[in-house]
Amino acid sequence: MAPSGVKPGVIKDPAIAALFSHKDPESRYDDLREIGHGSFGAVYFAFDKETSATVAIKKMAYSGKQAGEKWTDILKEVAFLNEIKHPHIVEYKACFLKDQTCWVG
Repeated sequence: MAPSGVKPGVIKDPAIAALFSHKDPESRYDDLREIGHGSFGAVYFAFDKETSATVAIKKMAYSGKQAGEKWTDILKEVAFLNEIKHPHIVEYKACFLKDQTCWVG
């Protein structure tokens, strides 16, 4: 359950807010093709125009009946991905918000 007062899309903690880019993800990533999906979102193959690299993008919506709970889960996941460094875990690059959807790359 999301803590009371949590509004989806609003980041109050400056340390967490710093993990999110204010740029439009559609201007950075091109050629998105879905490669998998689950209950929490979908993963796409994409081309990063800034780095000329092939990347994986996870898109997670935070709207609907459980928006607060979804938003809390997104914040936890982004904070965790930013902290963890391991050769067998995909490296966290950036996070964006667009149209009530979080893009994690």
